[in-house]
Amino acid sequence: MISLKHRLSVVGFTLIELIVFIVVGAIFLPTSFFAFYYAVQHFARPDYYVKARFFAEQKMEELTSNAYSDINVTPTIVVEALAETGLQQRSWSICHVLPSSPDQCVSYDPTNEPNHTYKRIIVSITMSDGAVYDVSTLVTKRPKAT
Repeated sequence: MISLKHRLSVVGFTLIELIVFIVVGAIFLPTSFFAFYYAVQHFARPDYYVKARFFAEQKMEELTSNAYSDINVTPTIVVEALAETGLQQRSWSICHVLPSSPDQCVSYDPTNEPNHTYKRIIVSITMSDGAVYDVSTLVTKRPKAT
């Protein structure tokens, strides 16, 4: 018979504890592996967004650096390739909008000039995975600007 003192001094795992540990590990390990794998796969995605934002803002600055009257309205979307950047393409459109509805393009009416003092510019970057990043702004005719 094993004395109580000897039984308390024995340190180790029983077979049941070892089996329970293996079963719990078998459930937890694949779950954590898939979560880790997904995080690693999408870790570089913010880098694409930073690059997309840079190229979108670069075109936006180029378009808005002109005077209001020199910003030509584009009847269709203009597209240019960005293959060397790792991004698929950059496109932009410029249209007249009313102050009351800046999300809708309207045809220009010179007789209603005070209401047509805004142009909306949208620059879109299409990434190689098909995701699209948009930057938009409104440009107004300033009273003393040429």
